[in-house]
Amino acid sequence: MKNQKQINEGSEKIFTIRKISDFNEEEIEHNLMPHLHDFYSIFWIDSGEAIHATEYVEYSLKADTILFVPPGLKHRMYIDQSVSGTYLLFNEDFIRFNRANHVPLKEYRLFNNADFKSLITVVPEKREKLRNITELIFTELITPDDYSQDIVLNLLHLFLLESRRIFDIQSQGVKEEPDATPDATIIRFKQLIEEKFAQEKNVSSYAEMLNINPSCLNELTKRTTGITAGELIRNRVIDETKKLLYSSGISGKEIAFQLGFDDPAYFSRFFRKYTGTTLKEFREHSRKKYH
Repeated sequence: MKNQKQINEGSEKIFTIRKISDFNEEEIEHNLMPHLHDFYSIFWIDSGEAIHATEYVEYSLKADTILFVPPGLKHRMYIDQSVSGTYLLFNEDFIRFNRANHVPLKEYRLFNNADFKSLITVVPEKREKLRNITELIFTELITPDDYSQDIVLNLLHLFLLESRRIFDIQSQGVKEEPDATPDATIIRFKQLIEEKFAQEKNVSSYAEMLNINPSCLNELTKRTTGITAGELIRNRVIDETKKLLYSSGISGKEIAFQLGFDDPAYFSRFFRKYTGTTLKEFREHSRKKYH
């Protein structure tokens, strides 16, 4: 596609930018059905009107709206041929393994807030700056070289920072009611996982903190994210393990203790079971891949 530019690591697509008007009929049909994915995506609507919906919330995206969709969120999008704009797709690895001081995307309120309404309105004085950033990304990927990935990464980081600035201003004074909706329960659950995943790994412990039955928490998590509460906790532990393996020199045994595992051998089996690779193999592969 002439208006699609991407960066790959082997067969894995880690960054893509393209024009929304180039979506084909199959992609439009796919977006109409509830689905989820394991990457972050951004939809900037220039003209026309799209509809975005989660399990509980539906709202329109008009011109000059930018939507931020996190991984693991079951959602659907109505985008027809009249909609124009820009679409960006990327995974956490693209930022984590290429930026030593990166802020985890899960900490951005752009992607995580109490009503899953992660969007901003682009005001006129900010439009040109954001547009220049996306155009620079397109231009950089027309004839990529050894510097392109770093340049695109920094441009994406700039786009996110400018968007966060707008979001913070536009969300001031918006009062969130944390216990009002099922979506808010999932947001709180994710926050608790962030705070306690190294100490607590049982669904029942989190359910107690949320004053909800464990089976209800599992059902709610499954409906909203497509995976169980236990998988959500486990994925966070694995994600942290990968980060430590890549960015530090501490041993697998030390990582096990740091993440609350009393038996390093069990921790090694746990990691291999859910990733298909050993701790040592992952460390060696990730460092070759991103250096």
